[in-house]
Amino acid sequence: MCIRDSNNNGNGSSSKNRVDTNRFRNNAKVPRPTPRSRSRPRSRSRKDEDISKYELNIERVKSGLDTRTTLMIKNIPNKYDQQMLLQAVDKNHKGTYDFFYLPIDFKNKCNVGYAFINFIDPTSIVCFYEDFNNKKWEKFNSEKVCKLTYARIQGKDCMIVHFKNSSLLFEDPKCRPLIFLSLIHISEPTRQAEIS
Repeated sequence: MCIRDSNNNGNGSSSKNRVDTNRFRNNAKVPRPTPRSRSRPRSRSRKDEDISKYELNIERVKSGLDTRTTLMIKNIPNKYDQQMLLQAVDKNHKGTYDFFYLPIDFKNKCNVGYAFINFIDPTSIVCFYEDFNNKKWEKFNSEKVCKLTYARIQGKDCMIVHFKNSSLLFEDPKCRPLIFLSLIHISEPTRQAEIS
């Protein structure tokens, strides 16, 4: 059996695209030529555009042009647990957020390197940014540098819906997302509940 190309003179002598029939005894399948990719590779600018959707431009926050409230805290040392990270956040930002979640890898019993925090007021992000973005973590002599970006899912309510049916709710209650009661004109939200 031969597969011939259009340049073949008909005698089967073209080695281009030829298939050795001896390899296909015992009803083995004939390999098909690998099809060329039907979709164009993603352009560099499209990838950059996707990443830029989540970039935190602090000047836009200061001017009120960007009012998103949920951040992703990246590059967290794996030894930090929820209590340690909350302690670092609460040093200067207690009462400014109403949702917090540090995902844990239950197999390795450590965090996965990022967390989510939702601020009650977008202007609170400015001070948080100044305290954390591009700063090294204080504990464990870590060389990791904190990076803040916007989260894909925005807002306390959307975060609750997202995690409500998650399997993590069957894990250790200390590792669940934290929800805080946030009322207008109350300077410090009270811990409301964990998602359950």
